[in-house]
Amino acid sequence: MLRQLPTIPVQEEAQGNRMTKFYFLLPITGILLFMLLVGCSKTRIGKVELSDEKLPNFLKVGTTSAQEVLEQIGEPFGYREQENRSAMIFLDFQEDYVNLLITEIRLEKAYRLDLVFQDDILQKAEIKKEGWGFGANMDPQLLQLLAR
Repeated sequence: MLRQLPTIPVQEEAQGNRMTKFYFLLPITGILLFMLLVGCSKTRIGKVELSDEKLPNFLKVGTTSAQEVLEQIGEPFGYREQENRSAMIFLDFQEDYVNLLITEIRLEKAYRLDLVFQDDILQKAEIKKEGWGFGANMDPQLLQLLAR
């Protein structure tokens, strides 16, 4: 017959240390797994950054010409001319995405830069917050698969 030999205290202590290391690694493994399942991205459409709601440095009311604006920023989204007055509109649209395992969360922000010129000299510059949004897309097929 086989008999179990008494365990040595050093062996019991070594087993306890291994278990402690395992419990220490468990949260780290969970965090790393979560980081692998989450992704982020950012989309921006627009020729000028307006999210800080500050005018670009080169725009000076009373001195900046329409030609300077076209050279610095480029062609506007909208343009209108009437006699000796003109107006330009520039847009800045941003979307931030957070991709989780079964869903995508989307945050949207839109800004508009309105420039009014009199005799080709900037008379008024204003930034307006056009809107914001929040959305989420879920994959129904993946949701059904996870529910099973």
